[in-house]
Amino acid sequence: MMGMYFDTTVLMNNILFENWNTTTAGGVVLASFLSFFFTALFEGLKTLKSYVLLLRKSDPFDKESIKKRGLQSRESQIDLVSQNSNNQTKGLKQWRGIMFTVESVLNLVSFFYAYLLMLIVMTYSVWLVLAVIIGAGVGYFFFHPISENLVVKFAAKPSPPKPVSCCSTTADASKGSQEQPKGNSIVI
Repeated sequence: MMGMYFDTTVLMNNILFENWNTTTAGGVVLASFLSFFFTALFEGLKTLKSYVLLLRKSDPFDKESIKKRGLQSRESQIDLVSQNSNNQTKGLKQWRGIMFTVESVLNLVSFFYAYLLMLIVMTYSVWLVLAVIIGAGVGYFFFHPISENLVVKFAAKPSPPKPVSCCSTTADASKGSQEQPKGNSIVI
């Protein structure tokens, strides 16, 4: 039975699978590199999930979002769909359903992946724990800017604020002065 404390030994048995054992420093380096690599890819998976979420929330039939994504060649197809709003609504519901399904599958894979990384950390090997921690940092360093660019790319343009009139115009003032009080109104 493994000890429930961190150690630096090179002898590790059954890291994730029954036959994944290390007995040399080279084996530990290889296991650490694989842990590092898989952790960095986990950050990429999170970026992919956010991309699918942004796709699901966007309108695939909006001409501006199509041009932002660089799909100008399909503009004639979009015009055909835009002419029939019923087909557009049905297509949008199907699109969002498909994207939600893809997002759900990615969430399932991400959940499983996170548990595998947790099991690697629970080997209590200092080398594997450091590999996972450094892999998370390096993965974030490379994939977070991509995620931020996607958010900017899919960001909705805010509608310009409507002007609010703080004062009545002279036409409004003259119209208001011509009205007579009705019934039991008290004029002060």
